[in-house]
Amino acid sequence: MSMRKIVLAGGTGQLGKLLKTAFVQRGEKVTILTRGEKKSHHPLIQYVHWDAQRLGEWIYHLEHADVLINLCGDNIRKRFTETNKKKLRDSRLGPTALLGKAIDQLDSPPNLWINFSGISLFNGLGSIQDEYSTVYGHDFLANLVLAWEDEFKDAVTSLTEKIIVRVSSVLSWRFGMLPELYGIVKKGLGGKIGKGQQYVSWIHEQDLVALIMWIIEKEKRSLVYHACSPFPERNEIFMKTLREVAGIGFGLPLPTPLVKIGAFIKGVDPSLLLETVPVTTKRTIEEGFEFKFPY
Repeated sequence: MSMRKIVLAGGTGQLGKLLKTAFVQRGEKVTILTRGEKKSHHPLIQYVHWDAQRLGEWIYHLEHADVLINLCGDNIRKRFTETNKKKLRDSRLGPTALLGKAIDQLDSPPNLWINFSGISLFNGLGSIQDEYSTVYGHDFLANLVLAWEDEFKDAVTSLTEKIIVRVSSVLSWRFGMLPELYGIVKKGLGGKIGKGQQYVSWIHEQDLVALIMWIIEKEKRSLVYHACSPFPERNEIFMKTLREVAGIGFGLPLPTPLVKIGAFIKGVDPSLLLETVPVTTKRTIEEGFEFKFPY
């Protein structure tokens, strides 16, 4: 099998680093589109500057690519002020539309375009949702994801297959919610958050990488996959498990008013902790993906 050419748009974030490492270990050539100026010290990694707003020389790096993965999007861990909402929206819809335009101009565009999206599409719903669901949430994040996926679907790419991967909270000791919650647990504050009944959908970092590799290797693909464990957990159980891992028997619960104050101090929206995200995956299981960490 020949060496593949992989392009990661916005690939300098945490998920980009995870994927970059995994691809390089497999001997694939990785091109990373970044707004910063970075030099590569690895023969298989190349950094290409783009502003994520305009077409430019960078589009030629998409020629003959096997896979384009779009990871662009500002971190949602902020307050949902009007300014921040605009940033979150522009950082997702803008690069997605731009990549669609670029692909349309190429002679040999990427064979496959994977666009990362979010399971927050289902925020606040009463029952557990999967890839077949057509009922969506109504909060800011749900509407943002819907607009983002519409932008992606609207891109005309007759020679490029398009796949949406809706990513849940990625469990890693290096970034994201796990180190933060672990810190809270260690301080004895690791009880349930709010009512504790809200669902937490999550995926282990190794399963996320394995899932992306599995999608790339597949011959027949569906349009949408959920990158989340088949078994979402209620917050109360999630926190209890985390206390067990930390060897801490007790955790003070954080009632809703305290969560709101804490979120304000940390500069994040309280809905990120209090809103239920009742999401599972059916399609990955049906099509034969095996989770290493389903529970």
